[in-house]
Amino acid sequence: MESNQNTWMSVELCDARQMPLVLTQHRIHSNETKTCHLFEVLYQLNLVKTIDDPIFQKKGQVGVFGVTLGPQDTVYDGDRIELYCPILIDPKKIRRKKANQNKDTELKTKAKIRKDRKVSREL
Repeated sequence: MESNQNTWMSVELCDARQMPLVLTQHRIHSNETKTCHLFEVLYQLNLVKTIDDPIFQKKGQVGVFGVTLGPQDTVYDGDRIELYCPILIDPKKIRRKKANQNKDTELKTKAKIRKDRKVSREL
């Protein structure tokens, strides 16, 4: 019996690069195991043209169910492919800046107390 080479798989596409989020259903061509590489899926959806597309240039631009993937990672039937908007500010830098801001306030307070003590001793 000859196997069917023309099988289809369904995927959801969630585009978070725009507001409100756009969630669409798609049927794409796949091999008989109903798997494809992420690049192949995005190519069939006309979202990328080459493997060097800007979506793949920065890590974390595309994922499946919240897990970031690269162009050669496998996508399965029923997966939700998510396109993320680029992060403008690194969350680590924000936390570090906030922590340092609190530290700066503490140091300024201590310096003011020392200055007040020094002034009171001179009188």
